[in-house]
Amino acid sequence: MKKNSSIFIVTLIALLLTSCKGTPSKKKKSSSYGGSETTAITSDSGNQSTNVNPTSANPSSGSSTSKPSTTSLPPDVESYYDEIDDSLSGTDLLNALRDLNEKYKEREVGYSSMGTSASGAFKYTDYDPSSVRYDENGQPYGTLIVSFYSGNTMTSFNREHVWPNTHGGSLVEHDIHMPRPTIPAENGSRGHSFYVEGMKSKKNEGWDPAMEDFGKEDYRGDSARIIFYCMIATKNLVLVDDQSRSSMTKNNEMGVISDMLSWNERYPVLEREQRRNAGAQYLQGNRNPFIDHPEYACKIWGATNDKTRAACGLS
Repeated sequence: MKKNSSIFIVTLIALLLTSCKGTPSKKKKSSSYGGSETTAITSDSGNQSTNVNPTSANPSSGSSTSKPSTTSLPPDVESYYDEIDDSLSGTDLLNALRDLNEKYKEREVGYSSMGTSASGAFKYTDYDPSSVRYDENGQPYGTLIVSFYSGNTMTSFNREHVWPNTHGGSLVEHDIHMPRPTIPAENGSRGHSFYVEGMKSKKNEGWDPAMEDFGKEDYRGDSARIIFYCMIATKNLVLVDDQSRSSMTKNNEMGVISDMLSWNERYPVLEREQRRNAGAQYLQGNRNPFIDHPEYACKIWGATNDKTRAACGLS
């Protein structure tokens, strides 16, 4: 009888211990933010000139059903967007991002402070990770700067207005999210052209970084996301989908929106953009939301016309 009682007690204790373990906790989603830069570059398959509908790309009212590439963000970065309602689209989303940008932007670096050497502010945003150092706050910076469009390293450079001055870029040139450091010989190749896939015009009719010998195809994505940012940095710029307006000046317009939406979809955010966003936030307080959430672009402008719908995979 004593033996049976002992067995019963042992069995009962085992059952109680098993029930106390509970269900296993779910693993946290791993983050792709940080680490070394992705170096794989796709081949340039987009050499066909794109015909563009002459339509002004005002924010659309439709929502995107496409599946753009996104990046996993750490919690402190994702919380930056807590005030953005995922159901917003078109003008509503554009205005919400403008309000968010105004809330977080504490200052602008200033065009002169960006400098033309590795000692200026670009050392925090466009540094070569092989030259990384850390300041007194533990923020990374570099002693070598990476040239926009080519990826070559340098210590002195020109400043490329991604949104050209002749098209109103001076409105955002003091904001480090827009200008980029470039090798002088590369900087003059574009003029003030719109971004147009497959074009390399010397008459400011359209330009594609992938068409240059020095150009890397994946800088198409970087370029598009900077242009989209400019639209939340100020209310005085306009996106159009009319290639013919590229040679016009003093109209605060930039395009072409259908090609840039396509580039945003086809070229995922790379580590160099994530590093740049972190450095810009360190200097100014604000981020480029189209780097953190590239899908916002199609939610805002995707339903503008047939070309933008096709770029964004909208029915």
